[in-house]
Amino acid sequence: MVRKNSKAKPSDRSDPRKNKSLAIRNTLKAMPGAKASEIRAAVKKNYGQVVSQNMVYMVKTKTNMASDGRVKARGSRRSPMTSPALWIEAIKMARELLQATGSVANATALLKAVEG
Repeated sequence: MVRKNSKAKPSDRSDPRKNKSLAIRNTLKAMPGAKASEIRAAVKKNYGQVVSQNMVYMVKTKTNMASDGRVKARGSRRSPMTSPALWIEAIKMARELLQATGSVANATALLKAVEG
């Protein structure tokens, strides 16, 4: 029977010598206009991590997605339903709307009138 060491250290996500993505992010901050091959070489030199070009591109893309500069819609009419509780509440309201209007066609017409 194989036993795992119960006293194993948890991974340290804040150490770029152990976290490849963090090493790439730190290098990208220092060299924002560098090519992926240059980033790879710098990560190897500074942190001792061997990373692929694909990983550099992935981290770079995710970083750009997080800070793409687009204004996030807050409190807009089209706010997404982000939890099951919100979906349940919306279903209850939809049932009430159907009962009040009598049909899906009437409910749809009412919603279109209210939206526009």
